[in-house]
Amino acid sequence: MNSWKTLAIALMASISTNAMAWYVENPVERALSATTLFPTFVLGGTTAFTVYSPSVMKKAKDDALAFIGSEGEIRGAQFEQASLHYRSAPHTRPMTDMQLAQAIATTY
Repeated sequence: MNSWKTLAIALMASISTNAMAWYVENPVERALSATTLFPTFVLGGTTAFTVYSPSVMKKAKDDALAFIGSEGEIRGAQFEQASLHYRSAPHTRPMTDMQLAQAIATTY
């Protein structure tokens, strides 16, 4: 058991030494790094949001249909997740839960 601990400590030490290797002192290199990394992060974030949203709504379709059929009595976990996701997204128009369920049922 001690050999596993020693191996784990050695592995962690070898990985952690490289974590501080990237520091740019040159202001031109710093500006180039920022202009390269910022759009990459923005593009990655927006792509993740547009890919994640439809999958949440597709999974909630069955729960949305149950919500509509029960006139709001049955609230499934997937529909709750989709509702929270919709309400947390910026620039969404206000909808009641019934309107959101109908939109999910007809769109996805």
